[in-house]
Amino acid sequence: MTLPWRILFGLDVLLNISGILLDQPLLIQISKPLLMPLLAGWFLAETPRQGGFFRSSVLLALLFSTLGDILLMFEGGLFFLTGLGAFLIAHLCYIGAFTRISSLAKGYLTKHPLVSLPLLAYPLVLLWFLWNGIPSGMKIPIGLYAGVITIMALSVVNLKDKLGAGHFTAMIAGALLFVLSDSLIAVSKFGQTFAGVRPAIMLTYVAGQYLLIQSAIKWFQKPG
Repeated sequence: MTLPWRILFGLDVLLNISGILLDQPLLIQISKPLLMPLLAGWFLAETPRQGGFFRSSVLLALLFSTLGDILLMFEGGLFFLTGLGAFLIAHLCYIGAFTRISSLAKGYLTKHPLVSLPLLAYPLVLLWFLWNGIPSGMKIPIGLYAGVITIMALSVVNLKDKLGAGHFTAMIAGALLFVLSDSLIAVSKFGQTFAGVRPAIMLTYVAGQYLLIQSAIKWFQKPG
């Protein structure tokens, strides 16, 4: 019975977004730390007889995402940087999982290297736009994080030959939504914030993570 996990996740997302829109910190504090554990529960329920590096890496990605979610609920540069570090490790875990399916040297990007150019250019343009607004002590960590999340997205692109069309579309959409969510955080923190940015950050984040986990589950369900 895996449907209850998705229902609980959807209800928790609704609770979290409601907390943001209604400016109710308690709703946010209750709901946000539960988001990724609920996805992990779904993932575990869908893959009870599976094991190995791929499954463990995905679970670790959700664990460190949970840690990042909790740390980013607190104010201050230290909490921001440690939260950033937790998400950096989460992305490294996703990279490890995805490259286990198709190594960076043998996947789609080896045959089509130019496909990577837009993804490589995007963080450079964003960092150029935000650079003067990033405190000097955060420039290197922010730059490193931008590089790692770009590699995470590229590791998904690299799977194009390994997945069906619909499966790949869902997985790359998840990766790009995750990138967009982090981009919105960066713009609102170091550039110019705008109305509706907080719910937009959370909606793109939870949608991205959901699609990545859905795609990971589907990989286990592939014939053979």
